Amino acid sequence: MKSKIILFLKNNPNFLIIIAVLHNLFFLNIVFNFSSTNKIITKGVFLKNTKFKVSGYNNIIKIHPECKLNNCLLYIKGDNCKIIIGKHCSMINTAFWIEDDSGIITIGGQTTIEGAHLAATEGESIRVGEDCMFSSNIQIRNGDSHPIYDIKTDERINNAIQVIIGNHVWIGYGVTILKGSKIADNSIIATGAVVTGSFNVANSIYGGTPAKTIKENIKWERQR
Repeated sequence: MKSKIILFLKNNPNFLIIIAVLHNLFFLNIVFNFSSTNKIITKGVFLKNTKFKVSGYNNIIKIHPECKLNNCLLYIKGDNCKIIIGKHCSMINTAFWIEDDSGIITIGGQTTIEGAHLAATEGESIRVGEDCMFSSNIQIRNGDSHPIYDIKTDERINNAIQVIIGNHVWIGYGVTILKGSKIADNSIIATGAVVTGSFNVANSIYGGTPAKTIKENIKWERQR
């Protein structure tokens, strides 16, 4: 019965939009939008206990249809920032956090997150591919939040660097992914790992503190 309802909704997108609007009114989502130049697009999205806090100008939050967000926060403080979530994603207990101008967080379609904090700063991005599966208590940061300087030259030595996570990547419980990290397609990041740097070999398991290659030539599926 459930599969028939899902199929009906996919084949009747206008009906899905109506159901989503009624659902969102019932759960009284709180929206803070401090400028008419900001855009929040959530047509056909199911939101529960989810808050939007946007300050600045020309920011865009776009969540594609058939997504479900429960107990999430989408926060922007800056100008010309973007949070884009692809179609048919499921997010719970997750914060999308951008500070400073021109920051970007993108999530590919079919991705699921059980609990994470994604923080983009200094105009750099966090990009997550399609069909990724994130466990809970995950931290992804493209910067250090506070500047560090060379005491002799007074030069900043810890600028933010973008984070790129490929398609069909499984992130285990309690993983931390730090600035400049790149994770190849079809990879697994083991529980508790701290990722720093590039892991460019697809179909591999990475784990440890700091993370290193554990096994190559693997594949994984969502089914138990």
